[in-house]
Amino acid sequence: MALLEHRHCPHCGKAAWQEFVPQADPAGSHWRCRDCGERRTATRVSLGRTALLHRGRVQTNRICAPVRIIDISRDGARLCQDEDMPFTVAVEQRLLFNPLLHPTGELAQYLPAVVRWIEGIEFGLEFDRPLALPPGEIRHIVKN
Repeated sequence: MALLEHRHCPHCGKAAWQEFVPQADPAGSHWRCRDCGERRTATRVSLGRTALLHRGRVQTNRICAPVRIIDISRDGARLCQDEDMPFTVAVEQRLLFNPLLHPTGELAQYLPAVVRWIEGIEFGLEFDRPLALPPGEIRHIVKN
């Protein structure tokens, strides 16, 4: 269970619920705002734009579609829609994402997430809960 506290956010400037993240850089802050979604300090593991083997799936109330994973971190992922099976997503839309990167564990199950941005057929997700895996383990799973 995450440790939460209502505090002033250094990123968006408003008082909001913040989550204690012990793996964060202590020089910045161990606290992260849940409202502004500023979690991009997480180390991203890049899979590359041409990596055709790194495919995941997204699911909403209306669709279940394949996506290509461009990069992934403990806090979210950058995805690209399959050109053969385009679908519509919207900013702030809730969906489920399965990275399909490992036979067991967090990278093998559907993770609740929110769409944070969209650029053409690419979009970014923020996971509801950060992954328990550190970036080194994510990199090891991806590269093997």
